[in-house]
Amino acid sequence: MFLDKTETFVLNISGLNKRAIRKNLIRLCKQIHFCESFKFAIFKKNNLFALEVNLSKQQLPYLVSFLSFHNYLIYQILESNHSHELIDLDHLLLSSKRFELAVDGLHDAFIKDKVIDIMNLINQKETIVYTFNRNTINVSCSPTVFAKLIHAIATHNIDIYSATYQPRLMHKTRIS
Repeated sequence: MFLDKTETFVLNISGLNKRAIRKNLIRLCKQIHFCESFKFAIFKKNNLFALEVNLSKQQLPYLVSFLSFHNYLIYQILESNHSHELIDLDHLLLSSKRFELAVDGLHDAFIKDKVIDIMNLINQKETIVYTFNRNTINVSCSPTVFAKLIHAIATHNIDIYSATYQPRLMHKTRIS
């Protein structure tokens, strides 16, 4: 396994349907010089705009934190082969949805306590239900609350490697 291997990731960011926000994001991404192989592009697929970045996986959390500190709300962080799973934020219902958040070091008690504190802070204002797995957090909340959660975790120096929407599939449910 190569640690410096570059991969392509897709970030679903709020407001990219507006030209001014895309222009500001491009200007901000041009300022990034923390890695030699950083490449980015904003693309449109099925009337959805998203930011596509090519960088090493270990530098992805720094990019997510950087964008979060500049107040960009990130709804999804996907690998490029899962770009067909982008959700349309304008037509998505505000009801509760299921998401999965991959966090580095979640097995460490300090990081887990820090994440729990962030979850409880958000849970005071909004409804959020979560369960921990080995390196992921399964979250049930609205997409706007999930974006706030990504923002809060990323700005508290916790590494996020993916944030995906987990739709409920009817053929997997079993009725007894």
